[in-house]
Amino acid sequence: MATLRDACASKDVARRSVLPTGTVRLSILCLLLAPALAGFLVAAALLYFLVWHPKPSSLSTGVPVPPDLSSCTRLEIRYFGGALNRFFRHSPWRETVLNEEERARVRSYDTWTVTNQEEIKTFARLISQGTYRGDLRGSTEAEGVVTAYRGRRRQVKFAMRYTTICTDRQIVFGYPADSLTLAVFDPPELQPLRMRWNCCSNLSTLFVTLMQGMPRGHLYPDPNHWCDIIAARIRDRSPDARIAGLFACPSAQPSLNLDDARSQAHETDPSNQTPGAWMSTYAMNPSCSEDSPRDVVFLFESQPGWNQHGGPELFTFDNHDPKGGLVLLNDGTVKFIRTEEELKQLRWK
Repeated sequence: MATLRDACASKDVARRSVLPTGTVRLSILCLLLAPALAGFLVAAALLYFLVWHPKPSSLSTGVPVPPDLSSCTRLEIRYFGGALNRFFRHSPWRETVLNEEERARVRSYDTWTVTNQEEIKTFARLISQGTYRGDLRGSTEAEGVVTAYRGRRRQVKFAMRYTTICTDRQIVFGYPADSLTLAVFDPPELQPLRMRWNCCSNLSTLFVTLMQGMPRGHLYPDPNHWCDIIAARIRDRSPDARIAGLFACPSAQPSLNLDDARSQAHETDPSNQTPGAWMSTYAMNPSCSEDSPRDVVFLFESQPGWNQHGGPELFTFDNHDPKGGLVLLNDGTVKFIRTEEELKQLRWK
């Protein structure tokens, strides 16, 4: 009769005869899967390094290299001090040239997103050409802050200032003069307002030029030659093309074929003789003198001409979008007039 010990021994033999077969199968499976698993892990690690892993330095030299934006899919631009200060420098005219709704629209671009892939690629190539300048010492005022993303994942963040960028690791890279700018990302939706602002700057420059050249106690220049007088005063320090542009509202310049005018201006002898090709979209109010009240209209927008002078009958609303026109008062204040009613409320004498 078999004893308990014999029964246990027979079960041990049976177990040992089964276990080796299962172990061998598992071992074979692991051997087959191991190369594939290892290849997958290597590929995943390489992909992480190439795409997501930041590259603060060159592997060959140890010198930090500029941020790599080659795989970036969107950029977030934040203007230092806000879009209003960037595009419309602070001055008393900001409230008289832009209304509250327009200023709010500008402020909506304090931070905005760029998704145009061609623009991003061009910017990425520019950033890649930077030269290491060392670590940031002290603080500096930035033009804006750029944050680069690939999908939803943030890749890098850096501040831009004219010819340098500074990464969030306080590493500074330099660029050639005039090559680094956020202007390539300027919101096109703000272009009409910016052209209005440049027109305002034109009027202000014309006014300052006239005032600086007038002797104390003398009346304002002869309205029949006021454009001639300004052009003659600044031709010794400004190129003809710059002067030709100064007399034309930027919004109206495409319709004036100003490129031809500037081309002819360049060919003229740099004398006090004003080139006949120049045109002005501004007129002078002959009823305004240095003794007139401060709120009397002095210069204002008009249809193209030269040495134009007159009253509200010459004023035009057609140079801007939305429609309207600028006036400069006797105290130098610039206002944007939007309606016929506002025009009637202006003081002309």
